[in-house]
Formats: sequence, structure tokens, C-alpha cells
Amino acid sequence: MKRKVVLSAITVLALSKSMYAETNLGEVLVTTATKTEKSIDGVTASILVITQEEIEKIGAESLKDIINKTAGLTVQYGTFPSASSKSKSSISIRGMSANGTLFLLDGRRLAGEVRNPYDLDRIPASSIERIEIVKGPMSSLYGADATGGIINIITKKPSSTPEIDINLRYGQNSKADAKNKNASVSIRGAKDKFKYSIYANQTDTTPYTQKEKANVLVKQVGGPNSQTNQKPSALTPATPSYALSNLNDIYKHDVTYREDSEITTVGGRFDYSLSDNSTIGFDFNFFEEEREGSYIGYFHPSNYKTPLGGKIPVFNIPVDSKDENERLDLGLDFESSLTNDLLLKLRVYNSSYEKRNSTTAVYYKELGYLSKEDSASNGMNANVDVRSYEAMLNYVLNNSHLLTVGAEYRKEERDATVFDNTPKMTTKKVDYKSIYLQDEWQVTETLNATLGARYDEVSNADNKATFKIGVVNKFSNLANLRAIFAQGYRTPDLREMYINKQTPNGLQQGAQVVGYDLKPEFTNTYELGLAGRNSNFRYDIALFLNDIEDRISQVQRNGYYTFENINEAQTKGLELNLSYDILSNLSTNFNFMYLKTKDKTTDKDLEFNPDKTASISFAYLPIETLTLSPTIRYIGKQYYSENFKTLTTNSQTFVDFNLDYKIDKNFSVYTGVNNIFDEKVDDVLGSNVGVFYFTGLRISF
Repeated sequence: MKRKVVLSAITVLALSKSMYAETNLGEVLVTTATKTEKSIDGVTASILVITQEEIEKIGAESLKDIINKTAGLTVQYGTFPSASSKSKSSISIRGMSANGTLFLLDGRRLAGEVRNPYDLDRIPASSIERIEIVKGPMSSLYGADATGGIINIITKKPSSTPEIDINLRYGQNSKADAKNKNASVSIRGAKDKFKYSIYANQTDTTPYTQKEKANVLVKQVGGPNSQTNQKPSALTPATPSYALSNLNDIYKHDVTYREDSEITTVGGRFDYSLSDNSTIGFDFNFFEEEREGSYIGYFHPSNYKTPLGGKIPVFNIPVDSKDENERLDLGLDFESSLTNDLLLKLRVYNSSYEKRNSTTAVYYKELGYLSKEDSASNGMNANVDVRSYEAMLNYVLNNSHLLTVGAEYRKEERDATVFDNTPKMTTKKVDYKSIYLQDEWQVTETLNATLGARYDEVSNADNKATFKIGVVNKFSNLANLRAIFAQGYRTPDLREMYINKQTPNGLQQGAQVVGYDLKPEFTNTYELGLAGRNSNFRYDIALFLNDIEDRISQVQRNGYYTFENINEAQTKGLELNLSYDILSNLSTNFNFMYLKTKDKTTDKDLEFNPDKTASISFAYLPIETLTLSPTIRYIGKQYYSENFKTLTTNSQTFVDFNLDYKIDKNFSVYTGVNNIFDEKVDDVLGSNVGVFYFTGLRISF
């Protein structure tokens, strides 16, 4: 008997388990890994599914709070070319770097900074219905950038009955720093053929800072030490640089690790049933933010001139950074069951991002400026536009084969000040055209396979074909064996190709600027997994190997940073997820990942990848309305390079505790403490605010 095609909108399909999982996996449907709605048990991929209920249990305020407590994902700081990068974070999956993680919001790509890593603080937890995380390359369905995996944030969808949710949350650390005030509301419902979902969120934060030492240097112009960097006290008298001798050699400065910010988000979705077989939908999401922080900038120009008219540079000098950013995402989609066996999906969306940054000198008078505003420099301003047109057909060929065929055209355009070492905006564009085909094949009653292929034509890189083969065989409920071969690729982004900017982190020059032929990064992945469950026990174990060719990495050359291909690199490891219902009111989850990475050219480890991560959490209900949830998280040592030296961070162990009490069917209160024992984190990893307390109120009607 043929199956009727009943599929959700193009989002992200995912299989596997949530680290919090109390979810009955037999009831979990996912859509990212195959772009078809499918039971998680039958997906040929490693997937995490994090539900709204699980998000509420940990009292999360933003996507970053969720990711921080999800085993197997690495949060990285310092991936942005700006002084404020210490306070901004991105995600690496299985050691594949932050640029190998493709973020989707309801299946849509997002316009953002000059580099793919995305600031996790911008997506409020209150707007999220669930998150589907696919680990491993997904280029055979999604094209470039999905070499490490996909994170699809699915916002709250329209419902058939009226629902109103309100959430109020407040948190701060033990020293009353890093305050976080959050308020959100969501409204969902339907009237006749019309369904709607609207959400709004406001988050205000105060900064968290740490005292650090700035060892100031000035470019000596003239005199016997000309063109060398000198302490202000050592500058040669009667030279142009001597005007800067009133600077201190050392400043002790409060460096921002969590910014002062105001973030407003509004979004929603509207669905209208044109007929029993056809639906049209409209998505929108808008956010605006203001962020301020203070940092030690690698470079800032003074207002004193060289004999040739240029400004004398000062290094390791305190600067203030201010961002005013906003993004508007609009999407229109159409879905129609042409027959019982054929489903058509069409979608067009546009993501527009505007970034305005001002970086000013803290000691502007000593640098020769009349006002702080006059000292503004190194601003990284940009207008980014991503537009995509997609068409997809799902066809039930027979009892054994479900075919998916699709085409996509995407255009990205960036006007930015980073492509020309002047304050001028310069435009760079790139176009993507692709077709893909997937066959979900039910080979036998217990064996199914997924075969996929995609061809991408990219305007500024080589064209690429990628393939995937995955099989799952169900021997019993306790033994589902899967084997996967998948390919992924990542084209150089516009920053890696064209940046030419003296930034507060140093001179950044793209591959094309320095004349380097930067090739796309290509990955072959092999995975073997075993999963199973019974009424009170669930497990998933996976072995994976990623062979990377032409890995794109930032390298330091004489006086500048640029991007080059590492000939070969490799990441491999083991992931283990266990869930056990000890009692009817007590359950536990354990997660472990071992990761080994190597740059085969230098025989060194890849940077900022913990060798081991682990977590164990419990959910205890002493009464039906009260949930107590302690969690222990371990993050192992990580390697990184600084001043041509290989260094190692310390490992960290965090202990968190959450309490959730349901007063009645409409009201719930929650509270918690993160990092109870005040575990310290190396500054290069983004530091840590210390012991953090939070409490909140949820109201539902």
C-alpha cells in the first residue's frame, strides 16, 4: 500500500537523542536530515532533538544557554575579526570549525557578520519550539557550509487552538555583574482557514569585565629606531612619534567578556489553507540590537601624522566598541499535494542585515583627538543581503522508494568596509545554483537506505558534486545499526577571499588580496552507529572519521593574517549517549565524546577542540509538580597557537542546578544556579561570569 506524502516545510531533519531526553523516541518526528518528515528511528544520521519542554527545564534565556548544555557541541570565542570578538561566540561540531556549522532559522539561511559564525545571544530561547541538530556533512542536501553539521532552530508554529505564553526571567552572577533581564510573549491560534503565531522578546544585559594589562607600543617614526615599535617612555624626542610619549607604558583595563546590550526580537508565521491540498505561508523575523564593550585593541591610529601624511599607529591600546545592528528575515512558501503520491513545495526568502560599528579610543586625548567621537576608527560596517528561491518535489515512486528532487538559486551580496582599507563601502557578490536528488529506499522490512546527490555551481569557486549513502538496519528495538558515508564542502566566504582591513585584532588580508589561490574545503565522512531502546533505557553510540582536504585556516604571516589551505586534516572520535529511567520519578542522561584532531601537514592538533567532553544530568520529581535537575559538565583541554607557540588550556568541570515548580495549569516558577563551584575558564576560551543565579515566571493560557 502506497504512503500518502505528508511532509513538513523545508527545515532540518534530525535523528538521535537530546542530551536532556525524556522524550519517547518512538514519537519523535524530524525533518532536517532528509527534508521529509520521518520518525527519528529511521533516519540515517546522528541527530539531537531538543524540545521546548527540555529548553524550559534548564531555564535557558538564549540559544547560547541551550548550546552550552548540549554535549558534543563546542562553543568558540574570538572567531570575529574585531576587538569585541572575546564576547561573541560560535559553534563547532565534531572538530570541523565554526565555519563548518550551517545555521538555519526555520530552514532559512541567515545574513550576518562577514564570517559565518553566528552570535548565539541573538536568538531568544522563548521563541524556539525545538532544535534539530544533524551531525556530519549535509552538503548533498544543503550545499556549501554544512561540513560539520546543521543546526536548525525551529520557532513556534501556529496552533489550532488559542495559546498565550508569557515568560519573565532575571539573572546575575554572585557579584551582581552580567545581569540579564528578559521578557517574552507568544500568541498562537487559528480562525477558519487562517493560523497564526507571533512572538516578541526583549533582553537587556549588563557587562561582565575582567582587569587585564595593556602593554602599549607606538610605531617610532624618525630617529635611530625608526619603524620599530617602542614603549611610549622610550620614544625618541624631536620626532613625530614623540607627541605620543604622554601615553602610559601600561594600562590596567576592564576588558568586556559579556557585553552591555539591548536586544529586541519580533517574529511569527501565518498559514492560510487555500484548499484541502494547498497551503500558503508567510514567515518573518526582525531583531535589532545595541551592544557596547571595552577591549584592548591590537591597533588604533593616533591623530599624529607621519611625514608622508599617514597616522602614526598605536598598538595594544584600550578601545571602546559599539554596535547597532538589525536584521529582517522574510519568507513566503507554498505547499500543495498534487496527488496522493506527489507533493510540491516552493519557497522564496530574503534575509537583510545591517551592521554599524564604531571603535573609539579610551585615551583619545593622549592620541591627539579633541573628542572621543573624533577618534572613531576601524569600524566594521556592512549591509548584507541573502535571497533564495527553492523548489522541491516529494514523490512516492512505489512501496519502497520516496524520491526528493529539488533546485535552489541563492544570491549573497555584501556592502562592507572590510574589503578596502578605507572607510568606504565596497560590494562583493556570489551566486549559487544547485540541483539535488534523494532516494529513501525501504530495502526490506528492517533495512532502509538513503541515497543522495547534489551539484552546486558557485560563481567565485569551483563547481562541486557531493554524495551521501546511509543505511539503517533494525535487528530489534535494542539494536539499530547504521552506517554512513557523506561528503561535505565549504567554499571560501567573502571575508576569507577579499578582506583587506587593519582591524583591532591586526591586519587581515584575504587570499585574493595576497595572491593566494584559496580552494574550497572538501570532507569525506565515515560513521558507524548503534542505537536502541526499551521502556526505560535508551542509548546511541557512534564512531566517526572526517577526512578533510584543503582545510581553510587562518594563518599568521609577516605582519598580517590571511587564509590558506592546509593540505590535509582529520578529526575522529566516539560519541555516547545514554538515558535511563531509574524510577518512575527519577531519570538520568549521560553523554560522552572523545575527539582527536590533526593537521596532517604540521602533525599538530587543530585549535580549540576539546579532547573529551562529558555530562551527566538527573531529573527528579519528588512530587508531580516539582522537578529538580542537577547537571555536571566536563570540557577537556584544548590546544591553540599564540605568537607562534602551541599552548594548552585547562580542562573545566561545571556543576549546575535547576528547579521547576508548576503552581497550577497556568503558572510555573523556575530558578537555578549555573557554575555552582565557580569554575574558572581560560580567557582565550571566553572566560566565565562565575556563579550565576537566575529565576523566572512562566504564564500560559
